[in-house]
Amino acid sequence: FWRGDGAGSGAAAAISAAKQDVVEITGLKRRAGASPVAQQLSAHVTLRQPRVHQFRSQEQVPVPVYHPTPSQTRLATQLTEEEQIRIAQRIGLIQHLPKGVYDPGRDGSEKKIRECVICMMDFVYGDPIRFLPCMHIYHLDCIDDWLMRSFTCPSCMEPVDAALLSSYETN
Repeated sequence: FWRGDGAGSGAAAAISAAKQDVVEITGLKRRAGASPVAQQLSAHVTLRQPRVHQFRSQEQVPVPVYHPTPSQTRLATQLTEEEQIRIAQRIGLIQHLPKGVYDPGRDGSEKKIRECVICMMDFVYGDPIRFLPCMHIYHLDCIDDWLMRSFTCPSCMEPVDAALLSSYETN
């Protein structure tokens, strides 16, 4: 009931790409051809317009804001380099989880997961989904936001990072 593009090429490559993206975050800019990790970070980092940082070229660039929890916000300039690296590494690991498109199949009466337990909305044909190592599925945006805050499956509480990292050790 999914069509996917599979997992990536390895955790080491993701961490390497994530470190490059940290440079982009630290520099408070995004290149037009930013990597998927940098693009994913933009889903977790918003731009606050009122506060502006001046660079030597006198161009005004909005300061990115990170949302560690729904009630908490932090400017990217308030994050330490270690925090930025940790965020980028987590995004890199999330990007290696398989994703696909929800397809209930021809027989709608089959006993399949029909609801994302995070948002409590029914899956609709064509919805982007992501699989966890425990084989639970969620809307792509729902689980990506969840995993930025907690690296456990919301259904069975299995740690996602241990299962993901062990899959790379066996390959």
